[in-house]
Amino acid sequence: MVKMPKEVKDMIGDPGASRTLATVDADGMVNCVPIGTFSAIDDETIVFADVFLGKTKENLEATKKASVTAWKGMNGYQVKGEFQGFQTSGDLFEKVAKQVKDALKLDIKAVGTIKAKEIYDISVGPDAGKKIA
Repeated sequence: MVKMPKEVKDMIGDPGASRTLATVDADGMVNCVPIGTFSAIDDETIVFADVFLGKTKENLEATKKASVTAWKGMNGYQVKGEFQGFQTSGDLFEKVAKQVKDALKLDIKAVGTIKAKEIYDISVGPDAGKKIA
């Protein structure tokens, strides 16, 4: 696993940033959905709430492959990672459930975790596509 720099963690957790989660099924078909609940809980781990996941959840559980992309304006990052699983109870679940309820007035089903494996700069400019970790 790799460590996410502060600017990557900040972008992933920025509610003003556009953020998506890409997955792939067992046959290699890609799926990409917007997720508004991402945050980095440490230098290696991204968490998100399962509020309306369907196909995405199936893909994560089947292949464990995930790619989180976050961008704002002309700056952004892509984190390719390994899905660790869903939690439906415990401290992390309770913390994320409260945050989502307070911010979006929605109940969550679970909290997913992803460990970062590769990080890319997707900002507009000469470093676009550059692997940074």
